[in-house]
Amino acid sequence: MKIGLIGLGNMGGRIAKHLMKQGNELHLYDVNTELLEHFESIGAKIANSPKALASENKYVITVLPNAEIVKQVVSGEEGLITGFKPGSILIDMTSSIPEVTKNISKELEEQSVRMLDAPVSGGVKRAEKGTLTIMVGGNEEAFSEAFPIFDMIGSNTMHVGDSGAGHTIKALNNMISATTLSVTLEALAAGIKLGLDPYKMLKVINSSTGKSNSSENKVAQQVLSGKYEGGFTLDLMYKDLTTAMEITDHAKVPAAVSNSVYQLWEYASSQEHGNKVDHTVIAKIIEKIADVKF
Repeated sequence: MKIGLIGLGNMGGRIAKHLMKQGNELHLYDVNTELLEHFESIGAKIANSPKALASENKYVITVLPNAEIVKQVVSGEEGLITGFKPGSILIDMTSSIPEVTKNISKELEEQSVRMLDAPVSGGVKRAEKGTLTIMVGGNEEAFSEAFPIFDMIGSNTMHVGDSGAGHTIKALNNMISATTLSVTLEALAAGIKLGLDPYKMLKVINSSTGKSNSSENKVAQQVLSGKYEGGFTLDLMYKDLTTAMEITDHAKVPAAVSNSVYQLWEYASSQEHGNKVDHTVIAKIIEKIADVKF
């Protein structure tokens, strides 16, 4: 297939390479010229603007840091909307804000362009393997048409509702993820202070009802090892938590537990230069508060 992609960061770059391995003709745009040069050296074609990319590709994927950048890439000068032909499909894999997504989708619809919000879960390792979970909101016919693309990069793709639904469930999922990581680390901190071995604690937790993705795949691998290399920054988690709290507030759902978790991550982001560090450094904040070493 012929596919355009914008955003070659941790996730976008790995998705791009996997699509290339699948034999697709990939056209790329990014503000980082060094990344573009690297991808050009391995066979990708390079566009000089989002407009140029859209004019050459019916299917364009965006994997960007936040909703504001998506808006700029779509609607700004030389944006995608100025290059798309009628019938094109924008697949936004950014962890974005549902209301912004809905507004962009309406703007594109006026040009007979369809938009799917399709954030992913699974991290960089599953992006490399093409086994991401993909949650998709938007027009069902567009979803069916774009499914071959999803099938190449994901092993579990679900259509979850209308425009914005994908970004909604992604934020809520990450609210759960941040909560399980936080509470698991707090439990370990208490156990360590009482003389328990954290590895033995994890073994018990992972064979009991306290098990979660965080306890199975993050704590030993990233925190106890001291690596802190999960591939998802602290600020990105904080951004998704902010979106999740806006969603619960809009839905008028009580979120006492989630709000406490949000405050912890907000503090962590202010202390740990969250745009540069992995989200698992939340452990360092809990270490300081608990006066313990993992």
